[in-house]
Amino acid sequence: MPAPTDPSTDPRPLGPIPTGPINHAALNCRDVPRSVAFYRDLLGFREVPRPGFDFEGAWLYREGAGMTIHLIRDPNFNPPRDRIDTRKSHLAFSVPDAAYAARVLRAAGVEFIDRPLVDYGYQRVFCFDPDGNVLELGEWPPTSGD
Repeated sequence: MPAPTDPSTDPRPLGPIPTGPINHAALNCRDVPRSVAFYRDLLGFREVPRPGFDFEGAWLYREGAGMTIHLIRDPNFNPPRDRIDTRKSHLAFSVPDAAYAARVLRAAGVEFIDRPLVDYGYQRVFCFDPDGNVLELGEWPPTSGD
């Protein structure tokens, strides 16, 4: 990989930084194996090699999603779990069938709430992962090109 360009000699005009899709999301967890099992068994992620960091964690990749989840162990991580607040930080995944996602969550004993956006035809459910991170699983209606 080439060294970054020296900003003082870069002739390009300034503008927005070009970005691509989200590369990864880093999530804290108290129990790495439990979280790996959740994301693997319910959302289809697989564990991939991770650098030899000096802290416990795991990297999970989902074919088709094009992103990685970095689980980082924090024994003191304890977000509020009294209710799912859809206005707070959460990680949202597109799913082809929100009703199926709800069935899978229900069968696994994962509590969730159904919060469709009726005006947009967007079906979505929210749940906690095992450590209290909020996840959204959402299904957009087909577009005219689908």
